[in-house]
Amino acid sequence: MRPTLYLKLSCNQMHLTHLQSGRVLHLQADPAFSNPRLLVADFAAAQHLLLGGITALLPHRFLRLSRPPQLLIQPLERLEGGLSQVEERILLELGLGCGARKVRLHLGQELDNAGVLAKLGS
Repeated sequence: MRPTLYLKLSCNQMHLTHLQSGRVLHLQADPAFSNPRLLVADFAAAQHLLLGGITALLPHRFLRLSRPPQLLIQPLERLEGGLSQVEERILLELGLGCGARKVRLHLGQELDNAGVLAKLGS
C-alpha cells in the first residue's frame, strides 16, 4: 500500500498527517516561507520544511522499500478568490519535489481519513 500523507498548510505552518499510522506533525517555519500576499512565497524554505516532515514520518528505510507516498495538500489561508494557476503549480511542485508520486489539492473543509482517500482516488 502506498503511504498517504495529508498536508494542511497555513502561513508559515504545516500540519502533516500520515494516515496509515495516525502520526501527526506540526511544523513551524524558520525561516518563514509565507509573506503578506502569498502562502508560499519562499519555495525553497517551504520545500525544506516539508521534506523534513516527510522524513520524520516515513523513515529512510521505509522510503527505500516502499512505494513513494501520495499527498493531499489543503491550503487553509490566503484563498480569497481561489488559487491562481501559479499558486496551484507552486503547491503541486512542492509535493512532487519532496518525493510524492501523486499530489492533489483540496480547497474546502478539513477532511477525515476517508475524505482524504476519496480525494486521492484510493
